[in-house]
Amino acid sequence: MNTSVLLIVVFHVDGKRVCLPAPDSIYPYKKRLKVLKKELAHLLVDDMFIELTDIKLGQGAVGFVFKGYVFPRTQTRFKQKVFAAVKMSYPIPQKSIGLLEEAFRMAKLNHPNIVKLIAVSKLSFQVFRPMIAMEWLPGGSLAEYFREHIRKVDDPPPVRVRDIVNILRQVGEALKYIHESRDQTGNEVSHGDVAARNVLLTSTDLTRCKAKLGDFGLPIDFGPSLPIPWLPPEIVSCLDRTHIVHRPESDVWMFGVLGWECATLGAEPHAQRTVDEIQQCFTWPDRGLQCPPSCPLDFWNFLMDCMSEQHRRPRFAGPTNTVSSAIYRLRALQLVYERDPRPTFEVFYNTSNCTCKQHRCNLPLPSFDPRQLNN
Repeated sequence: MNTSVLLIVVFHVDGKRVCLPAPDSIYPYKKRLKVLKKELAHLLVDDMFIELTDIKLGQGAVGFVFKGYVFPRTQTRFKQKVFAAVKMSYPIPQKSIGLLEEAFRMAKLNHPNIVKLIAVSKLSFQVFRPMIAMEWLPGGSLAEYFREHIRKVDDPPPVRVRDIVNILRQVGEALKYIHESRDQTGNEVSHGDVAARNVLLTSTDLTRCKAKLGDFGLPIDFGPSLPIPWLPPEIVSCLDRTHIVHRPESDVWMFGVLGWECATLGAEPHAQRTVDEIQQCFTWPDRGLQCPPSCPLDFWNFLMDCMSEQHRRPRFAGPTNTVSSAIYRLRALQLVYERDPRPTFEVFYNTSNCTCKQHRCNLPLPSFDPRQLNN
């Protein structure tokens, strides 16, 4: 009779029990791990130099993110520790290698609007439960700002179009840098997960904060966590979503959805829609993302251009002196709203505003009806 044994390994980090992947499951990745360890050697630190707290900031496709600290390698390190966002992978080999691949990509990038990688724990390779430390941005994510400072308060501060355009321009500058980069084989590089949850802020004052793009890429075996509502039709309509090809044009579409998140002040794109329903929406004039009443027409037209056919979308890479450049369009919008800073965005309500298990009223959602779009 055939039997199988699942080996679970546990070790302790700062007194916390941490589960590890089974050793045999690491074997397929040994060759790639050797390459990654060499590429990340300048960032490797002993585990004692990265400290986790109990404050969980969130979780994504490959792991959890905690508030933590990074200590310099000196005798006075406890006086010089700095805040960091520490990401630890799930105890699954595909997720572990995915996080290390993300760290590898981040280590290659150096731009003021991209979150910096500070350190990688040596234990990431010794026990294959990666832990990486990224720079700490006290303003949190843009999605968190909309949720906590706009939608959950009775008297939210005004959100000016000028400030949103400025944030989007900074994200655009980061994407331009990424799209003009090349990987080791000379291929184009893309981000892969452009969304408000991955735009981090230096403060919650939108008039003067700096925005940075983080959380890179669609890691290996993204699986059911694929961010379908943000993805373009060329990916959503792909029959084999386990081997998707993400290009810079896909980032442009996602940037358009990010702009819609901003125009609605944090509404959820395609809330409660199935994948088939989202695919239907791609044929609609507004792609199933209704224009908020407070959204200026020039801003909306730019978002729709970003969510047009693949070959018609503006580009972030290349010259910035033509209308085919997304940076050119963003800078033009910025000039308009610097001259007239009065326009503001207002909260756009949809089903995503409910926070309970089956919507606060406990009533089922109405069935999806395309005819309701123009009503």
